[in-house]
Amino acid sequence: MQRLPLFAMSSLHRLPLARKFLVLGLIALGMIALPTSMHVRDALQDMAAARQEARGAPALLALNKLVQGMQVHRGLSASMLGGNEALAARRPAAREAVDKALAEASTRLAQAGAPAAEDSTLKQLHQTWQALEQAVAARNLQPAQSTAQHTQLIAGVMRLNETLLHHYGLALDPGQDTNALVQASLVHVPMLGEKLGVMRAQGSAALSSKALAPEGKGGLVALQQRVVELQGDTLRSLERAMGHNPAFRQALGGAAQAVDTQVQQALQRAGRDILQATEFSAPASDYFDEFTRTIDALYALNAQAMDLLNGALQERVAGLQRQLLWQLGLLALALVAAIVLARGFARSITVPLAQAVQLSNAVAQGDLRATATAEHHGSDEVGQLMAALVQMRRQLTDVVGQVRAGSEGVATASAQIAQGNHDLSARTESQASALEETAASMEELGSTVRQNADSARQASALAGEARTVAVQSGEVVTQVVQTMQGISAASQKIADIIGVIDSIAFQTNILALNAA
Repeated sequence: MQRLPLFAMSSLHRLPLARKFLVLGLIALGMIALPTSMHVRDALQDMAAARQEARGAPALLALNKLVQGMQVHRGLSASMLGGNEALAARRPAAREAVDKALAEASTRLAQAGAPAAEDSTLKQLHQTWQALEQAVAARNLQPAQSTAQHTQLIAGVMRLNETLLHHYGLALDPGQDTNALVQASLVHVPMLGEKLGVMRAQGSAALSSKALAPEGKGGLVALQQRVVELQGDTLRSLERAMGHNPAFRQALGGAAQAVDTQVQQALQRAGRDILQATEFSAPASDYFDEFTRTIDALYALNAQAMDLLNGALQERVAGLQRQLLWQLGLLALALVAAIVLARGFARSITVPLAQAVQLSNAVAQGDLRATATAEHHGSDEVGQLMAALVQMRRQLTDVVGQVRAGSEGVATASAQIAQGNHDLSARTESQASALEETAASMEELGSTVRQNADSARQASALAGEARTVAVQSGEVVTQVVQTMQGISAASQKIADIIGVIDSIAFQTNILALNAA
């Protein structure tokens, strides 16, 4: 574990600076690529979800139209079975509208790629519808039975609508405006239309038969209360959607108020003609038409809301695509700019450093003629390094020039010293010859001294022999003494000469050593 950092540092030290910048760039690119890929993935998921919602919206609108058609057929069937032939004449057109809506819903589900289970459910509902329509056409059902079976069939379609609502992600739409619009148009409006349709069917049947059981009246009262609740839910959802999106308010505001007024009028009509009436004298067709106009206006508002929803979803997809393209474009531009800047930064460091290495190698090899300057390298650390190296080269050039000039002076002085040494050597040789001659003279003088010494000894012997003669001849002795004194003085002079010669010989030896 302790060797790993050393190994890593050793490996880094072997990498050129450009490759180090490349490694840093790759690391930075990896750090950017991870969040960018996650963002792109999220954006693509949002786009896919928006496309999924947009693909499912037409199918859900087709199911709403199917519910609307079945509701109309339910009311006309109940009136026909209750004996109202005027409304019975309208039933074939309602039946054809339901068949057309079923075919449209099947086509829309296929285009939206609905799951096989939901497609199978729609086919079963189609079969149930055909059986119910045949039973109604044959007048084999009572009005209450027809209404109940129609209501059950419509409930199946609405359950399919709810399943597809979750399958296509519309129930969890992330937009505040579109989510509120989905709740209004795909949840509350179908339920409100269904309750109004049941009131239409039961009310028209009661007016057609001129009778309504107490439990039927209680059911209508409950339906009326439920319609009021759903009416409030629908308006609140629409208000939230319009509050978050001014375009929704501009498109739906007036229509929503008009539908609200129509629903209130339809409820008042139900209360006046049925719930508060002592006898059912109101025309069933008028009651039916009042509720039909209200339900048609409600579904017309819903169709308009669904168109706005589909447009908002398409715009969301387009907006997400534009946003993603802009972000990718800006990211690519930033990446190119980063690469260009990184290359510029790397060159601003590597090029001056390469010149610094070249300059250092030239100086190390003794070449002080390099022409690199620091003016073009800025004032950063690398520029300061180049300035220091250039200054070092200049100062080394000056020092070498000074050393060269000093060397030339030393060479001149050395030549002069050599000439003096040559002269000294010649003089030393001359002195040595003179010393040799002096030595020869000293040797002759020494032999003379030795001869004188021998003569002195002989003289001393002669003096001994002549002692007697000296006694005899004072004059002779006196002369001898005087002669001896002269010899002694001569000997002293000889000794002094020998000392002088020894001194000269010593100094000559010193000169010879210095000359060597």
